Amino acid sequence: MGEEKESNVSLVETDKIIDSTSSKFSTRNNAGEVVVKYPADDAVINWTRSNETWEPDIQLHGTAGTKLTTKYNYMFSRLRDKFDVLEEQINDLGDLVKRKLGIDDFDPNSVLKSETFHTIGRICCDATSGSRLNTSSLLLEGTRNTSSGQSVPLDVSQLREFSFFPGQVVAVEGSNPTGKKMVVTSVTTPPINPVLKTDVSIEGRGPLNVMVACGPFTLPDDLEFAPLVEFIQQVNALLPHLVIIMGPFVDVKNKKVECGDLDYTYQEQFDIVMKELQSKITNSVQVCIIPSWRDVHYRTVYPTPPFPQENKAPNFNFFSDPCVLNVNGIFIALTSTDILFHLSKEEIAVTPHGSDRLGRLVSHLFSQQSFYPLNPPSEEMSIDLEQAEDHCKLSFTPHLLFVPSDLRHFIKNVSGCVVVNMERAVKGFCGGTYSRLQITGEGSSVQIKAEIVRL
Repeated sequence: MGEEKESNVSLVETDKIIDSTSSKFSTRNNAGEVVVKYPADDAVINWTRSNETWEPDIQLHGTAGTKLTTKYNYMFSRLRDKFDVLEEQINDLGDLVKRKLGIDDFDPNSVLKSETFHTIGRICCDATSGSRLNTSSLLLEGTRNTSSGQSVPLDVSQLREFSFFPGQVVAVEGSNPTGKKMVVTSVTTPPINPVLKTDVSIEGRGPLNVMVACGPFTLPDDLEFAPLVEFIQQVNALLPHLVIIMGPFVDVKNKKVECGDLDYTYQEQFDIVMKELQSKITNSVQVCIIPSWRDVHYRTVYPTPPFPQENKAPNFNFFSDPCVLNVNGIFIALTSTDILFHLSKEEIAVTPHGSDRLGRLVSHLFSQQSFYPLNPPSEEMSIDLEQAEDHCKLSFTPHLLFVPSDLRHFIKNVSGCVVVNMERAVKGFCGGTYSRLQITGEGSSVQIKAEIVRL
């Protein structure tokens, strides 16, 4: 019965696209407007595919242990296993900090000592001082080996600037004259690794044209997918070599989903969307599909395994969230989860006026070597810590990082990586934005031009 429904429905052909809400999308007057350009110059870019026969080589980067390719049993971890994961994170990043500081070891965090010393740990919040992190609730949770797992309050009044969030691994220097509170004089974060040097193999074949969009792809109170139809049309007009489409596809936050007002099951609705994508996008375009924990028909856990690949078109590739792709030597890291927004809600910072807040949030990912360093996570997230330890590491700086967010769109260079937040394909009841990129390179040199465009 489900298959019959699927075969008779098309997102393009349905008359429901022109309804009271979708008409707000269809009558928009700013479609195609370029809202961000990188680099910010006046050069005119031809976004039409120049090499129609070349197909990029797309590989999932990582080892057999770090690639997430299948479903897994999740949320079965024992408390001791979770503790071991968190302990290992501090130890691994602590080794990097020791080399950065040029010291042999860390001291216990609660040692009674009036002289300055270094200790390592994880930032956490004293629940007795309020539910959110603030300067009065700052705790540093030490490791089992160094500090017997004890936490110590931090006095940061002597710091001229700082940036903290729950779960952040830092080394602090200071004194503890009472043994009950550490007076901090400096903070050291783990070093950011350089961009991975690889042999880029697109010279003479490209440039490599890429388009990227993130769901939801329908307005908040309908399931007609007019923005997705428009994005497909843009893809077929420009014919990029690679298109990356990130979920959610059937969003758990959609009002019709929330109240159960659907003509199909969640799975059937998703199958309709996938069928539309595979039947309408030109076969010469390579497509990467990335899930989201917000996809109502799928596993609401992070990291999210790839969608099942039965009956997929030859030009379609299904990967996990998060993942790192190796495209002819160009490393593209991406996650559909809004880590930047989650960090922005929990971070406390004292910084110079006019400092780059969005760039700082991205730097946390590189410094903590994680796609999702926030712990505890946002209340809407379900994270399997053991799986995240294997599949959410960001152990090197990629050439490109896509972090779609509800925060304002941007393209910026952070520590040598071009970071793109193109927001989402839908913003309120209007069209959102997507990104398009043109990449050239030879040897270890990569040049990236990018734009964020209104849908």
